[in-house]
Amino acid sequence: MRLIHPRVDDVPVEVAYDLSGRPRPEDRPWVVMSMISTADGAVSLEGNSALLGGPTDREIFLHLHRSADSVLVGAETVRQDGYTPLPSHQVLVVVSETGDLGRNAAALTAAGNTRIVGGDVRDIVRDLPGRLCVLEGGPNLNAQMLAADLVDEICLTIAPRFVSGASQRIASGPLALREPWNLAHVATDDGFVFLRYARASSGD
Repeated sequence: MRLIHPRVDDVPVEVAYDLSGRPRPEDRPWVVMSMISTADGAVSLEGNSALLGGPTDREIFLHLHRSADSVLVGAETVRQDGYTPLPSHQVLVVVSETGDLGRNAAALTAAGNTRIVGGDVRDIVRDLPGRLCVLEGGPNLNAQMLAADLVDEICLTIAPRFVSGASQRIASGPLALREPWNLAHVATDDGFVFLRYARASSGD
């Protein structure tokens, strides 16, 4: 991928998205939101966000996903994208009111490291294990997390597509805090734009 801000350089994904130095806040893990949208704001094609991406976006997603101690995701995203069990050293935390995990429900629940939770996101995040959590949507969960000021960093891929339709934005729900974020980096590859934002208070 070609980094164009804050410097111009060809860098590997694992360097551009190195999360090893992120500090754990006092009462919760560091939370990184990982999302993709089209240039006109759609977060999925045919209900599946994976259909928007390309090879570099997939590499970024997997790098962030594998870097996490815990992955926080809504049940609708688990069902749509067909989540499978995580390795034993990670915890998959699914926010759900019904417990319906879709076609891979049996494997996910049998794995022993999948948690199904509900309630206030502040309580959910306080109970997350480890130093680093990656938040993978969907839009409703993202909105709750942003409104509660629980997201420290956002890694957003903009796909070179314009699809119109009624797809949701990356966050849809309660109003988030309106302070601007710091643009930590901009990179490109094959028409995709890769943005990383840090909260102004994070010091990045």
